[in-house]
Amino acid sequence: MGVPENEGKTTLVLILSVTVACIGNSFLYGYQIGVVNQPADLIQAFYNKTYYERKGGNWDNMTRYNDYLQENITDDEAIIKYFGSNSNVVKNAPTENTTKLLSPDVFGAKTELLLEPWVVKILWSTTVAAFVLFGMIGAFCSAKVADFFGRKKGMIIITVLMFIAAILGGITIIAASPECLILSRVFVGLHSGLNITLCPLYLAEISPRKIRGAIGTCHQLACTIGILVSQILGLKELLGTEILWPYLFAFNAIPSLICLVFMPFFPESPRFLLIKQKQESAAVEALKKFRGTDNVSDEIEEMRLEASKSVSVKNFSIKELLVAPELRMPVIIACVLQISQQWSGINAVMSYSTLLFGQVNMDPATIPYIVVATGVINVLCTVVAVPLMEKAGRRPLLLYPMIGMLISFILMTIFLNLGENSDLADSHKYFAYICIILMHTYIIGFALGLGPIPFIVVGEIFRQEPRAAAMSLSLAFNWICNFTLMLTFPFLKDGLGAYVYILFSIVLAFAIAFIFFFVPETKNKTFDEIANSIAFGKARGQQKSFNVDDEKGGENIPLEKV
Repeated sequence: MGVPENEGKTTLVLILSVTVACIGNSFLYGYQIGVVNQPADLIQAFYNKTYYERKGGNWDNMTRYNDYLQENITDDEAIIKYFGSNSNVVKNAPTENTTKLLSPDVFGAKTELLLEPWVVKILWSTTVAAFVLFGMIGAFCSAKVADFFGRKKGMIIITVLMFIAAILGGITIIAASPECLILSRVFVGLHSGLNITLCPLYLAEISPRKIRGAIGTCHQLACTIGILVSQILGLKELLGTEILWPYLFAFNAIPSLICLVFMPFFPESPRFLLIKQKQESAAVEALKKFRGTDNVSDEIEEMRLEASKSVSVKNFSIKELLVAPELRMPVIIACVLQISQQWSGINAVMSYSTLLFGQVNMDPATIPYIVVATGVINVLCTVVAVPLMEKAGRRPLLLYPMIGMLISFILMTIFLNLGENSDLADSHKYFAYICIILMHTYIIGFALGLGPIPFIVVGEIFRQEPRAAAMSLSLAFNWICNFTLMLTFPFLKDGLGAYVYILFSIVLAFAIAFIFFFVPETKNKTFDEIANSIAFGKARGQQKSFNVDDEKGGENIPLEKV
């Protein structure tokens, strides 16, 4: 089957649909990954303050004591500053451990009411990981939402979750409740688990075949922009202050409002309408709007052909997806790609980037700006990936950047260990800069390949009937891996130190081998051609049996002749 002229055409309706869908979904997903990074210290201090005051302590007294400990003044000067010249404050006896001789009791500070550092770490890890845990739950539910409400309506309905999250996050300080923030992260997790299934599905199903990869990459591009915006807003010059940081979480309402207001004006996925809903006339009208022409007969015929093979197949459940022999290999590919994406370490790098830069002895005052620079690089490289997706293809953009990521982590492990060698103290600064460069080469590799491509490939290797269930299952694996990594990474870093990146290197090495042997090229192929080739195990090198190596397309050989 040849590729129609309008298969590579972009229209205003298509561009606006992709833009609004990505702003209200993909952008928000990325924003959640980065939003807790810059204000991390402020939020942890808020946790300590809140629980301290709940136990009856006065935080102002503790603040004064902390200020005293950090100031470079004598105790006599401190007594005059904090208590006046006529006070009868008694100093402690001097010791070898401290030159500060005023006790906490003098200030009315009760250090025994402070949370233990490990408790603060658990609370913080819970805040970060709640988003991921409930994202996993959302991912498991996403197939039902996608097939029951549709791709477009599903994206509109779930905005209510983000509005609730924005309110809870925004009132955290007013309510003096860390629980509000954690609950806000629960709702953004549910929304994100749903939206990163719904949005890529919608993009894959409305895209012309020749630019399907480029449009699919817009999902990851919006994610990276979301991460960058969260990093910029989190700077101390904007919302990263002791009073304003809750507005970082209230901001979630703005992209959600854009989706709620504008998404109803755009068409539903034509494939969903024709193949799932059997509404051919509605599918034709939707496709005409997306393509900007009345000549959509070729695409409609392709959908009819796909639908004819699915007449006897009901909506797939996760269980049916797992037991179908012809879907075994596509399911394995989908899940391995999503697992590799998360366990390659990207969200640990992005969410704990402040901690990582501290690990390489950077000046704390400059770290937030380096984090923003990291976000800029991530966005720019994903922009480059949009046109490359159709020029280079999926396989090369997976394999070569991942090899670069692997090399970056291996070298980073070496230089982090050298940075701990006291005999090389004079070179520690240079080792730190090398580690930052390597971290950015890793991010560049991820942005070009492993970031966008798993979402695209998972949407391409399944026919319409099992696609939503397959996306849901694979993304559930994505979220499970994300959750375990985000929850355990601070402890892994403490336990393994500089060797923590060896774990990610092992995952990358396995993923590179798997992709090389089993993941097919899907560029410029119909969903049916791709599904045929993988179902028969022809993942690499043998696709020509089904004419799927021909970039111009070709008629499928009937299955009974294979």
